[in-house]
Amino acid sequence: MKPAFRAFFHALKRQGGPAPGFPSLLLPLLCCVISSVGVSCSSSSAVSGAPDAAVSAHDAAGEGGQDAGSGDQDADAAPSCAQGCPASGLANTVCVVTVEAKLVDDSGGPIAGEDLLVCGYNLCSLPGKTDSQGTAHFFLCEPMVAPALKLIGGASYVSFATAVTKTDSVFAPITLVPLPTSGVPFPAAGGKVTSGPVTLDVPANSIAFDPTQATTPDLQVFLAAQVDVAKVAAPFPASLGLEAVWGLAPVNATVTPPGTLTIPNTPAWPAGAKVDFFMNGVEAAAMTAVPYGAWGPVGTGTVSQDGKTITTDPGAGNGIPVLSMVGVRLHM
Repeated sequence: MKPAFRAFFHALKRQGGPAPGFPSLLLPLLCCVISSVGVSCSSSSAVSGAPDAAVSAHDAAGEGGQDAGSGDQDADAAPSCAQGCPASGLANTVCVVTVEAKLVDDSGGPIAGEDLLVCGYNLCSLPGKTDSQGTAHFFLCEPMVAPALKLIGGASYVSFATAVTKTDSVFAPITLVPLPTSGVPFPAAGGKVTSGPVTLDVPANSIAFDPTQATTPDLQVFLAAQVDVAKVAAPFPASLGLEAVWGLAPVNATVTPPGTLTIPNTPAWPAGAKVDFFMNGVEAAAMTAVPYGAWGPVGTGTVSQDGKTITTDPGAGNGIPVLSMVGVRLHM
């Protein structure tokens, strides 16, 4: 694939679709153009009736372009996966046929008009928009490597990714957490940025924003919001035992070297207590800091001497390498 199309194609894959404002009528033409340079793509039908195309990322693995779906279906025919998902030589695949998810606010009311994605390491659906009941439906019939349902919340909501482990998945209602309406730009010279009671101290020139997201000013400021542990959009196993969770934005912005995060000590742990930090992985690209669609460790922290805050520890293996949801528990 030519480098320009490769870059555009993988940006499209990572984002899960074109940026807002991209003319939807150009998607079939774009698909043909991409096919002409080495990758084919095709539409899978969404249960809701809106098109839900899946694009192949096999080229990223050096396997060449492969058809990502059943593109020869009659547009008027009901979607079907009677023959099962297409064969795949990739490991750790899940045959994903249908996914249904409902987004709600803190009071349980439906949230309409938000885009959800179903993405694996090899394939990503186009966005599925929630309807008036807050529900998005996907029909895919695709073999996906480590697939997850995810929301890129931008400057509006805390982003998340949660694993899709079944052929047909219906998620319990997912509570979205609003982000603050304004934030603080990251200083190029380094220093502290604060959002409410949360502070992130970043080295000079350490922030790299996700290139698949828009470059508007509201998507390049620090935002933080507390997440109810009982309503975390990306559930964690009870054995993990997180007692406080915060959503950080802009999601997938990397911090190199990692930044120092300070959050309130809402669990009221004793002064000097050691704490484990975990993070929800929202990016399916290789070499991410934590597992995609799951929670992974990002080092330790310590409760301040006055008992009011928790700060990530200095040293290798500690700190915040990328912005996403973070959770804490007493050190084990």
